[in-house]
Amino acid sequence: MLPFIITVAVVILDQLSKYLISTNMQVGESFNFTKYILNITYITNPGASFGILKDHRWVFMILSTVALVLMAAAIAYFAMKKTHKLFQVAIALMFGGGLANMIDRFFRGEVIDFLEFAFVKFAIFNVADSFICIGSVLFCICVFSGRYSLFGTTKNKDNDENKNAENPDEISEKSEET
Repeated sequence: MLPFIITVAVVILDQLSKYLISTNMQVGESFNFTKYILNITYITNPGASFGILKDHRWVFMILSTVALVLMAAAIAYFAMKKTHKLFQVAIALMFGGGLANMIDRFFRGEVIDFLEFAFVKFAIFNVADSFICIGSVLFCICVFSGRYSLFGTTKNKDNDENKNAENPDEISEKSEET
């Protein structure tokens, strides 16, 4: 249930923010939101990240659809396997962001971007892109920290010791000692 709630929240936040920008600003318009930190600059992007594949919209939409279907399957699989919640949150953030941008591509033919860092020259992005990045970082932390398992609950020292025990009595004896 948690991944579903996160996915819906991401899509709603993204679509609401894009609606507010598109109804209150003109394409190309910009203003300083937080001095020296964040500008709001309304642009549209017909392609993928940084405008790649802009002339191949349908190819990109097919690839995006395949990725979204795989992420939806991963969410369902990890929820059934009772995988650690952080994995579920990470995938739900990426799925929600991808779905929100796909909604733009399908209904508008392009994605609305508006968040621009004022302190560095970087691509202009949107709320969905932010959640995709946050989800990706969380996913990498889970995978590379070695603390979490994709196919079970949190890894810990006690579970590893219990796996090495030869019989069930040894497991209970070790538990009683601690």
